[in-house]
Amino acid sequence: MGEVGYEALNTDLIAARSGIPIGSIYQYFPNKESIVYTHAEFCFLNLHDQFFDKITREVEKFKKFDQKFLEKTISIYLETLATVKGYHLIESVLYTNPKLRDLDRESNERFAKSLADRVILRFFPKLEKKRAFYIASLVVEIVDSTYKVITNTRNAKTRAGILTELKNVLFQYFLSLS
Repeated sequence: MGEVGYEALNTDLIAARSGIPIGSIYQYFPNKESIVYTHAEFCFLNLHDQFFDKITREVEKFKKFDQKFLEKTISIYLETLATVKGYHLIESVLYTNPKLRDLDRESNERFAKSLADRVILRFFPKLEKKRAFYIASLVVEIVDSTYKVITNTRNAKTRAGILTELKNVLFQYFLSLS
C-alpha cells in the first residue's frame, strides 16, 4: 500500500506481493477494504499490547509520576509505533473509510481504559475511576494528534520541538492532578 497508494492498491497486487494465490485471498477477504480493515485491527491491537506490556513493567519501577516517567512513557510509545509494521500506512488511509475511523475510535477507547487503569490510577489513586478515564481519553487524543503532526513535519528540529512541547504540556497537566 505504501508503494502504490490506497487508490491503486487492489487484491491482485496484495496477492502478488504476499505470494498468496488470488483465489486464496478471496476465501478470506471479499475486497481490499476488508484486508485493510483486518490489518488495521491487527496493528491497533498489536500497538496496545506491546505498549502496555512495556509500560506496565516501567510503572512498577517508579514510586511517583515524574518527568523521568513521562519521558520513558513517550519513548516507549514512539518505539512501539516504530515496531508495529504498517501502522503509519493505516494512519494515512484512516479517513478514507468510516469503518476504519470507527475502529480507530474503539482502539483509542481501549488505549484510554488501559492507560487509566494501569498508569493514571496507579500514580493518582485518589482520582475517581471515571475521571481517570476522561483524563486518559484526553491524553490519548492529544498524543495521537501530536504524532500525526510530527510525522507530517519534515524538519527534524521542528519535530523535536513539537515533541518537547508535548512532554511539557503533559507534565504540567499531570502535576496539576497531584
